[in-house]
Amino acid sequence: MAQLNNHVSWWWNVMMSSNKHEFNLLVFAITIVVVILAISWYKLTLLSSSNGAPSLPPGPRSLPIVGYLPFLGSDPHKQFTKMAQTYGPIIKTYLGSKLHIVISSPELAKEMFRDQDENFSNRNAGIATSIISYGVEDLVWSENNSRWRNLRKILVQEILNNKSLQETSSFRRDEVRKTIKNVFTKIGTNISINELSFSAEANVLTSMVWGNSSVEEAKYGQFHLAIKKIFGLLTKPNVSDFIPSLAWLDLQGVARDMKREFQRMDQFITMIINNRIESNSRRSKDAVQQEGKKDLLQVLLELNDQKTATSPSMTQIKALIMVVVDRFDQEAWAARVIVRQQVKETSRRFRSWRLHPKQVAIQGFFEGSV
Repeated sequence: MAQLNNHVSWWWNVMMSSNKHEFNLLVFAITIVVVILAISWYKLTLLSSSNGAPSLPPGPRSLPIVGYLPFLGSDPHKQFTKMAQTYGPIIKTYLGSKLHIVISSPELAKEMFRDQDENFSNRNAGIATSIISYGVEDLVWSENNSRWRNLRKILVQEILNNKSLQETSSFRRDEVRKTIKNVFTKIGTNISINELSFSAEANVLTSMVWGNSSVEEAKYGQFHLAIKKIFGLLTKPNVSDFIPSLAWLDLQGVARDMKREFQRMDQFITMIINNRIESNSRRSKDAVQQEGKKDLLQVLLELNDQKTATSPSMTQIKALIMVVVDRFDQEAWAARVIVRQQVKETSRRFRSWRLHPKQVAIQGFFEGSV
């Protein structure tokens, strides 16, 4: 620590000194060091690509450390399209210090995702994703191994089969009816389509996951707020994901914020699970099975009670619930965007109809929308 303070004091004295010669010499030395590091990084990159490893596809040149990130712009898909026109359907590019391979043809997509799915099934999870998925214990980010195949079997055979979906149809129907009644009670007032659609999707989701579990309204509000924050953090570009050497700094605070929201979600899900276990313990096994309506949580808890080698652990149950919540939230976000665009288009057409009724009628006839 004393040595560090001496270096800092020396740096400060040089910066504040009136001797411009020493300052210019220091700047020159730092420039030389940066150039040497950049050249070394570039040579190491070339050696690693030509040292017995398969040749990489063509791609644009990248800067040290940051790679091609500064040139992507606000629309990366458009930049990748331009790159495909220059370099072909398979491209090599560095985003930060990580090598990425971009494909842009149906043939290559078929090769990767169908013919060689086993080789490309594993993917690296970002920092925020690793936190919210209980250390990649969920079905989306877990490695392709026996544990993942067991989780997929549970999801397909026990949760997404026709019987389970039919049993949870009453939950979906009840929540949709509640939403419609809520809209009717607000006739004559302004309503937010964005908030309404999100609330409806969230209520349908939670009713399918844990049914009519008794939870305070305030805690449900905190739960929905946490979902919004988690989705925002998952979709936020994180520098630490592209430059892992900077992850310990957490420059954007993504890891800190995600850990806070994860604790809130974990406490909420743990409370729901404990309430359900306590409720089941007060009833006989036959009474639980004769109810006919089983939500996702009940199915997972019954599998956990079997205590077999393929039974999901409590952590895996939480991770599955978390990933279902996250996936449905993304679909809810997409639904909100579609609804909002449809409302905007309807309003635009209505205004145009009031101004130019004949023109809109002709246009609607050819578009098949009137």
